[in-house]
Amino acid sequence: MAVKIGPGWCDCGGLYEKGNVYSNRNDERSAESLPQPNTTADHEDDEEEIDRGQWGNKVEFILSCIGLSVGLGNVWRFPYLAYKNGGAAFVIAYLILQIVIGKPMYFMELVMGQFSGRGPTGVWAMNPAAKGIGMSMALISLDVAIYYNVIMAYTLYYFFASMQTTLPWTECKPEWIDCIAKRFKFPEYCTGNETFDLDLGECRCTGNSSIDLVAETYTNCTQLNFTGKPKSAAEFFFYEEVIQRSAGLEPENLGYPLWWLVLCMLLSWVVVVLCLIKGVKSSGKVVYFTATFPYVILIILLIRGALLDGAIDGVIYFIVPVWEKLLDLDVWVAAAGQMFFSLSVSFGGIIMFGSYNKFKNNVYADALLISVMDVITSIIAGFVIFTTFGGMARSIGAEIDEVAEVGYGLAFVAYPEALSNFPIPQLWSVLFFFMLFTLGLDSEFGLMETVLTCIQDEFPKTRKYKGLMCVGLGLFCFAIALPVTCPGGDYIVTLMDHYGADFSVLFIAACEAVAVAWVYGVLRFWRDINYMLGYKSITWPFWAVCWVSIPILIGLLFLYRMINYKSPKYPSGDPYPEYAQGLGWTLAAVVLCPVPIYFLYAFFTAEGGFLTKLKTITTPTSRWRPNDGSKAYMIPQNGMNMENMKTGIDAPYIVSD
Repeated sequence: MAVKIGPGWCDCGGLYEKGNVYSNRNDERSAESLPQPNTTADHEDDEEEIDRGQWGNKVEFILSCIGLSVGLGNVWRFPYLAYKNGGAAFVIAYLILQIVIGKPMYFMELVMGQFSGRGPTGVWAMNPAAKGIGMSMALISLDVAIYYNVIMAYTLYYFFASMQTTLPWTECKPEWIDCIAKRFKFPEYCTGNETFDLDLGECRCTGNSSIDLVAETYTNCTQLNFTGKPKSAAEFFFYEEVIQRSAGLEPENLGYPLWWLVLCMLLSWVVVVLCLIKGVKSSGKVVYFTATFPYVILIILLIRGALLDGAIDGVIYFIVPVWEKLLDLDVWVAAAGQMFFSLSVSFGGIIMFGSYNKFKNNVYADALLISVMDVITSIIAGFVIFTTFGGMARSIGAEIDEVAEVGYGLAFVAYPEALSNFPIPQLWSVLFFFMLFTLGLDSEFGLMETVLTCIQDEFPKTRKYKGLMCVGLGLFCFAIALPVTCPGGDYIVTLMDHYGADFSVLFIAACEAVAVAWVYGVLRFWRDINYMLGYKSITWPFWAVCWVSIPILIGLLFLYRMINYKSPKYPSGDPYPEYAQGLGWTLAAVVLCPVPIYFLYAFFTAEGGFLTKLKTITTPTSRWRPNDGSKAYMIPQNGMNMENMKTGIDAPYIVSD
């Protein structure tokens, strides 16, 4: 409740206002003469800050953020989406969205965490009604952490399999029908036309005896599985031996956990838990290796790929644009999805990492460096993949799109097959899959630490049991992920990614941008930045325009996704069964429901009439203050006119302890 403390002054939850003009508090009275904020609330906050932890140095923070943003998706998801959506046209759309949405939101989330020293749930003291957004971020991070570690288990399996004398994905097994050890260019189908078929030299049987019998009289009609293309040993190895993918998601097809994947996943969780046992104090040391090692391997693989005959074909395929694709909204939606997935915006990890920063840290430079490194890594990975595929396509006389695979296939089918053609293939395979594991490890650190930080910020006393909480959460996630190691687990991963992460993140990002830019206010937010860093950047109009526009842009993308909704599909092209889609929508509802539920809870528990309630739950509380030890902090309140806002943006900040 506001308390009258002098002519024109009011204490609005520790936020001091004099009319509509926010002036130096020493202009009319000393800081000591003004009443202090509620000491009980301050005492509670002091308890919350005990042993929260902080980065050992700035390098640890930078590497951790890079590790969170640069993950498995940069290696297989970005290159695949690029060639599927028009090559350079997709890259252009991706870069534009990075500039107008990705970088501004990354900057915004770093500021939120660093200014307040709080995680994804605690920062919403700036807008109490939006606290459900932080809860949803934690749930999304938990969802991704669960299935992400299963993919990391795949990399461990391949890592150990690479140590064999003969790489197991280079040989066909008797039970693998229509298997070929290495890909080659498949002959065209026979036509029965003597002149045409003789020009082909050999052709594939069509299954039509009248055509095939005629063709066999004057050319080599080879079977080659006339119902479709034969599969390579690498494809059989992944789908038939590693994950043993079943026919569907039905209970009778789901199967039981595969022991080798369970053991690999257990090992992966053990590594994650050990690295996180002491929070950022331990994970911050590990990232010195895990965040830098992938770049060493990527550069080595890039040099190797560039030396392959045909590498230029892959580069051309990757960078030559199909300009009409820029008019296709699906390309922009795909680019937006990759941007959020890659930068980890709206997952909560950026806010969490920023909250462990020193208060005066130069967040401008950090946000720019990390987001640029994410783009650079994606581009490097694209060149690595496509130079290798260009050489592979030239060697077998095929087109680029005949050697590249969708999704997992890029990392676990096509690329392992390409590595088998390198000298000492075991060495290259070991390095490649160890690189994939370290890429995943960094992202897993951020996802898990986000969940732990949210719990600890809400229940500060749990910080005493940080190690036990880490072990307990790891065991919980391991148990929940067991169904994903079943033969039907590949489809479960798709459900968890499509509904629990990809689709949901767009909604959360839109809500987050509205809560900060439209409700809390862009100019208020800039005053926080100015106070924290001690100066106003000349680029602030650009960031302000972007922040105000982001809710509209993301909202349009989300609306387009909803209108043109496409359910996940089986490899055959058939959509997932309705009950599976129902489970997916249920998962989406679970991770998103905290947003409306907490808003309604805050509204109905607030006092006053409708407008009073609405103003109360959207006004910053006394807990929203700079993480520099200050007990009170002046920010403009609701009702400030535009002229005063313009004046106030450069106004000095006076805080008292």
